[in-house]
Parts: sequence; C-alpha cells; structure tokens
Amino acid sequence: MEITVIIPVKDRRDYIGKTLDSIMKSSEQPTEIIIVDNESTDGTYQFCEQYIKDIPNATLLRETFPGAAAARNKGLKSCKTDWVYFFDSDDEFDPDFISVLNSLNVDDYDMIAVPTKMQVKGKTIVRNYIPSSDPRVQITAGVLNTQGMVFRTSFLKDIGAWNTECRIWDDWELGLRAILHQPNILWYKERDFHLINVHDDSITSKSFSENYKALIRTLAVALTDLQSSILQPLSSYHAQHLNCIYPHLDQLIYPLYLRTNILLGKMQREKMTYKNKNYKLASKALKIFRNDHFHPTKSQKRVANLLRLYTKYGGRGTWRIALAICQAEHKSR
Repeated sequence: MEITVIIPVKDRRDYIGKTLDSIMKSSEQPTEIIIVDNESTDGTYQFCEQYIKDIPNATLLRETFPGAAAARNKGLKSCKTDWVYFFDSDDEFDPDFISVLNSLNVDDYDMIAVPTKMQVKGKTIVRNYIPSSDPRVQITAGVLNTQGMVFRTSFLKDIGAWNTECRIWDDWELGLRAILHQPNILWYKERDFHLINVHDDSITSKSFSENYKALIRTLAVALTDLQSSILQPLSSYHAQHLNCIYPHLDQLIYPLYLRTNILLGKMQREKMTYKNKNYKLASKALKIFRNDHFHPTKSQKRVANLLRLYTKYGGRGTWRIALAICQAEHKSR
C-alpha cells in the first residue's frame, strides 16, 4: 500500500520531535511524510526543517490560513499516493501501524477505520470504537477521529476534504460527512493503535465553555451538511452518483439535536450560573435548529432535556443512551 502521512503543526516545538521519532521507528515506513506548518512562532518550522533534511521521503510545507483543517488540506493537495493518513504533532505513532495496513486487502475499500487509544493524566484508555456505518453512531459517539481514519485519497478529495470552517471537532464533522457518502469501510478490529496524548496544550484539554463558540460552529456545519444534502448532493462528484448518498438524512437531525443538549449539559456541569451565562449558551446552541426549521415534538424535547440534566449532574454514558433512543425510534417507524 502506498500511503502518505500528513502532519499539521503549529507551535509544537516541544512535541513534534517525539512524534517524528515515533514514525521513524516504524517497522515499515510510509511512502511519504508531509509536515505542514501553520504559522508557528516558536521555532517549530526551523526544527522540522532541520529534522527532515536527510529524510528523502519527507516534505515540509507552509499554510498561512489558520486551523488544522487548512493545513491538512494543503498536505492533501501535494499527496501523490493512493492512500492518505493524518496524524497530530504531539502524539506517538504505533511502530506496527504501516505494516498492519500493508497486510490488508484494501482493493475494494474507500476507507479504513481503526481503534486508537489516548493517554490522559498518565492513564491510557481505548477511545470509543463501534464498527458501524450508521451515521447516528458518528453523531452521538464520534467513533471516527483523525487518527482513526485512513482514506483513499481520491475519495477524500471527492467529498470535499477537511472543512476549514471547523476549528474544533473537524474530524467528527469529516467522519460524519464521509459516512453520508456511504463509502465501503474496512473496520479493523484486531487491536488499537497509537497513543493520543492529552496534555495542557491540547485543544481537547480545554473546558467546553472555552471551546464553546468553535463547538457550536461545527455543530452548525454538520446541520448544514444534513439539511442541504436533503435537497442536493454533498459534492460535485456525487451529483453524478446520487445513489451513494445516505437516503435517510432527515432522520439524523434529531440525533444531532440530542448531541447538542448533551454538550450543553457538559458545559453546565462546569458550574456556570443559570441566570447568567448558562441561559445564553443554551439559547445560542439550540437556535441553529430553529433557524433550520427543525421542530422537535414535546416528547423529543423532554428526552433531550433529561439527557442534558443527567449530564449536568454527573451522569455518564449519555451518548450511549442517545444512540439507543435514536435507534429505537427508527425501528418504531
């Protein structure tokens, strides 16, 4: 398998060396490595330039438009291999990952999905991984993440690549958009890969309230994906292949509505006062649904509110509850 690994990087001078070291220790090397610097100011570009000077299959590029999505798209434009994989600049690459990919028969697939693990405060946990192409699973659980998706390059370009409007959860949005095109996905189940490090500088280590505006923007982008696709294709390529688009898009807005309410509960758990910021957050988040003419029933509102309150007061596993509710509702139709 010919595969390019693309790494966006911004101000990761203290982390990128360890990441590149882990890739260099792979039992089998990727065909090409593309590093895309996103306007670093801490010497990251110079460090990467020095690091790869004697590595013939490594390239260093620059992207001035802010955001990891833009940097990934810059690398994608330079990708010449049939397959492409995106990795973050502060994580550790599994030494057997490429060799495992090379052992697979991928001729008939558009994507490969793999389990990954993450390290938080010294504890290693396996991230959510449900081998399912049901878009409701991606909406509620976010099982497809940056390091969990390997793309056939032509397929990723056909569906529009990474969305630069998303400054956080861009992988969640891309995973959902990919599934809406009903690709043939190879779900790998044998083991998990890599070590995703959550540290003080990680965007995921910030509170929900700190990431609030970016989160709502991504939710709005996802809602636009669903609403617009009811009437038109998700990409120019699929305008010629309408049978490739998921046929029940209208049934996915309710799962997204539940997801939004769960996020509100997480933000409320951070002890914001109801009369002040909390009420405004809820109004703004749910407004994206009202603007797009989604009118939940009283029963749907009740369920969403219960999930929000359950999350607010420390309840766990709400995404599993939301997924079960959505699947049960679909079966009853």
